[in-house]
Amino acid sequence: MIRINLLAQDEGPRRRSIKLPAVGAFAPAVIPIVVLLACGATFFLQQRTVGQLDSDIAEAKEESRRLAPQIARIKQLERERAQLDMRLDAITNLDRERYFRVHLMSELARNFPTNAWLTEYHEINPSRVEVKGISFSNFIVADFLRDLGKSDYYEIADLVFTQRGKIKDVKMLEFNLTADVNQPPVDFASGR
Repeated sequence: MIRINLLAQDEGPRRRSIKLPAVGAFAPAVIPIVVLLACGATFFLQQRTVGQLDSDIAEAKEESRRLAPQIARIKQLERERAQLDMRLDAITNLDRERYFRVHLMSELARNFPTNAWLTEYHEINPSRVEVKGISFSNFIVADFLRDLGKSDYYEIADLVFTQRGKIKDVKMLEFNLTADVNQPPVDFASGR
């Protein structure tokens, strides 16, 4: 069969083609929408986080109020413990030095020459003492200084001065010396 097209070519069935606009044409409208959605999502997430933190703070305050008496008691016990530790340290120091002065005098008596007399002994400070005495000669004082320096308790003995004098027509030598004192370490095996 033969087909005749009586319609003008312009009037014939047309094919319609749909052209989509370019992606760049939607960008100005899409970007603000995306930004607004991101801001909205961030806002809601932050609000949720703030709400959670407020809830945590309220719980912490409630727990703090509930534990306040125990915390106060703990602080009071810590203060009492610190005071007790200070007292125990003082007692320990006193106990450690209980016989130190006795040993100092014992060492002094052990090393003091037979032809000399002690006239004065006093502490200048806890680690230094002053010894005054009289003797017949410089040699006796020199021997005393040497022997005292060998002691475990007296470290450095320095002669401050010597002065000649008389006691009932007897020539004497007055001397004054200072010495550093040191408590030797305790030997637990010997109990010293």
